[in-house]
Amino acid sequence: MFSDFIKHYNIIRDILRDCFLYGCYSRDGLESKRKVSSRKVSYEMRRIQQYVEEKYIRVDKDGRFKLLNLTYDFMRHSDNFLVSTYMTKSFTRTDLITYFFILLYIQSQNRPCSLSEIEDGLAQGGHLSFDRISSKTIERKLAEMCTSFGVLTCKTVKRTKYYSIAPDILKTLDNNELRELFTAVGLFKNIVFPVVAGYFCEQTLRDYMRFEKNIDGIDNHYFNYRHVQFHPAIEEQVLWEILKAIHERHKIKIFYHSPKNSDFQRKDTNNACEQHSSKALIPYKIRYDVRHGRFYLVSFNSNKNCIISRLDRIGNVEVLEDTFQREDYDELYDQQMRCSWSSLVLKRKEPEKVKLEVVIDEETEGYIIEKILYEAPNGVLDKIEDGRYHITIEVNDSGELIPWIRGYAGYMRVLESKELSEMILNDWKEMLLSYGVVQ
Repeated sequence: MFSDFIKHYNIIRDILRDCFLYGCYSRDGLESKRKVSSRKVSYEMRRIQQYVEEKYIRVDKDGRFKLLNLTYDFMRHSDNFLVSTYMTKSFTRTDLITYFFILLYIQSQNRPCSLSEIEDGLAQGGHLSFDRISSKTIERKLAEMCTSFGVLTCKTVKRTKYYSIAPDILKTLDNNELRELFTAVGLFKNIVFPVVAGYFCEQTLRDYMRFEKNIDGIDNHYFNYRHVQFHPAIEEQVLWEILKAIHERHKIKIFYHSPKNSDFQRKDTNNACEQHSSKALIPYKIRYDVRHGRFYLVSFNSNKNCIISRLDRIGNVEVLEDTFQREDYDELYDQQMRCSWSSLVLKRKEPEKVKLEVVIDEETEGYIIEKILYEAPNGVLDKIEDGRYHITIEVNDSGELIPWIRGYAGYMRVLESKELSEMILNDWKEMLLSYGVVQ
């Protein structure tokens, strides 16, 4: 019913975000939010369900609306199922056959071959019709197989390009070494970011071991991972584009789905989450919140204002030809983000000072102080007496400390920063009310 090939991943990414991960919108809800047809939404939702296994999809009901969301058990599911949404590419039947016959012909000659030799060989064998495929198309396929796929190498002799099968970089490894490499990739594919490349590497190794080395019984389910964030995988294509722009010092435009009151917000009261493009930005750094699995882009606009953008709201990235000097923004970044606890830029003249008191059992809980100092490296520690400490932290916005302080409930309380103390107090009151502890 549906095409097996995903042409534009940004469409898949948006539907995954809104219907399966963050918003959990119904088909009708997403139609009104993004102003797209319900037919289009339904098509993309069903297509995603072809790539994500049924055991990872849960269906809830909200009245007459059906809500889809993703779920997994880390004790039973060790693979990132979202990576499978990347695995299919936009190739036609003719594309695949052309790649296949080019490889077969070059391998059969056992020597470097020029474009004209490849064309003549394929035409004589009845594998190529110039009525359907032009010489330029064959040349483009050869270039892709050299630069994008890496299965061919190219050498130029007197302005003529000669193509050969790329050397087998794993040829020197025996079967046991291949198994050990496969196991190592199976571990690091989930704990080294970006992770999608690790999954592609594992799949390539699995195919190589099976079809080139005839190694059977290949399995890689040795590991379980606790608190591994799976959802950032769908942002990795955006991440790679931004990292490339940072490395090559190119400005970018981002197409952003912003909430109300955002720096990117358009004057559109009917739709606060409509996608729109920014003006040219200088991409400076990527921040990754390991605890919550969220990427942030730190960039600067033409006025040298620091802008923070969540990657899970970026629909697409356009890399511009305009370049910049990264060194011009080093001092500005340090001023704006030096005291950022996670992702908030400095919006006042000076960072906010927060003073905390930590009370522990000195004999059995001394490790807690070491843990706090590790997590707050800029904190200043004062020992008041055995078992009682004061820690002073400078932070751009004290609100970012709330989840961290909650993690030390029973040990930590706020001494200075009335605003922060009131926010935490209100949070606890709301929680106790929800559990019926207070009326």
